[in-house]
Amino acid sequence: MTPALNAFLERFAELGGDANGWLQTESRYPTLTLPAKHKDVGPLCIDDNGDELTLEVGTKHHTHFSGYNYDGDSDDSRLLAAAHDAARFAIDVIADRVCITTDYLDDRCIGSSHFYLDAENVTADTVRDSLIGVRSGNIRSDRFLWSSPLQVNGG
Repeated sequence: MTPALNAFLERFAELGGDANGWLQTESRYPTLTLPAKHKDVGPLCIDDNGDELTLEVGTKHHTHFSGYNYDGDSDDSRLLAAAHDAARFAIDVIADRVCITTDYLDDRCIGSSHFYLDAENVTADTVRDSLIGVRSGNIRSDRFLWSSPLQVNGG
């Protein structure tokens, strides 16, 4: 396991997460995988490519934590700072504080994004009835929390 992934797990545990739930998996880069809570959402995976950590939520969304975005004396120290932010984000995803939106034009994915529920004054119970993060026109927006996909009421 890489130093950045070790730092991720340590920070994840400090924030109250169960670091034992993550599995080392073989991939293109060293990767940790947290099995899916809901099969339609998929697992949470974080990989270390040496310059950045990429956290994937199933096949629906990913976000980058690049060492270049942090201050530090070395590439390694900057990547460790990125690992701490990635752990915070993972905790927020698992706690259903982050809503993921994946947008489709016909059957082709055209992008994804995420937002924090509290920043939009919604909760895990009320986000389903909101239109935050939903595009209009001929673009279909699928939204989900870690615990389950969301379907807009009436949609």
